[in-house]
Amino acid sequence: MKITKNQILNDINDIKDITLLVAILEVAAHKSGVLTISEMARREGKSANGVRESKKYRKVTIGSQLMCVKGLDNTTLPF
Repeated sequence: MKITKNQILNDINDIKDITLLVAILEVAAHKSGVLTISEMARREGKSANGVRESKKYRKVTIGSQLMCVKGLDNTTLPF
């Protein structure tokens, strides 16, 4: 049986255990390479504003922190 992306998102949405949700967040952040804007700028040798304005990084807000992922255009959203 093939599990669809939407089914996985629905399953995660139904989880009530905060410990499990945090574990999923940690694994997802590690696997995707999500970094803060400042950390990405340091690694890329760019300014934070340069990363923030660039369309070559996917920006995601987690809590109140703006994060980014290199290699995903900010204009090509999957859903």
